[in-house]
Amino acid sequence: MRSAISLTLLLALAPACAPLVIGGGAILVSQSAIEDATYVVQVKVGVELSWASAKTTLSHLSLKPIDTDDEARKAVAEIDNSKVTVTVEAYDLEQSMITISAMTNYGIRDAATASMVKDKLLTDLERKK
Repeated sequence: MRSAISLTLLLALAPACAPLVIGGGAILVSQSAIEDATYVVQVKVGVELSWASAKTTLSHLSLKPIDTDDEARKAVAEIDNSKVTVTVEAYDLEQSMITISAMTNYGIRDAATASMVKDKLLTDLERKK
C-alpha cells in the first residue's frame, strides 16, 4: 500500500517520469531525460544483474569491443558512429539506476541512439528477470 501511495505521489509531482510495466515480469521503470541524449532509468532489478545485462546489451549492439570499468560499473561502446556510455548504480535493495548517454564522433548529442540502447537494454533485462 505504501509503495502505491509513493508511486501516485511520484507521478503527481514529476510528470516527466513515467512508470512503465514491461511484459509480464512487472519491472517498474521510472525514466527521465536529464539532457537531450541522456536517459536515467530506475528498475526493480539488482545492481549485479543490471550491470551484467548492460554489458551484454552493449556488446551485442557494438561491432567493436566495449570498454568496461567493473568497479565504477561504467561501460563505453561505439554504436552507429556514436560513443554510448552506460553506468549502473545501486539505488535500493533489488533496485538500480541506469544512465545511458550518447554522443556522435563530432561532439553532438545523439538522442536517437541513446533511446534505442535504453529500449534494447530494458527489453534484454526483462528477459533475464
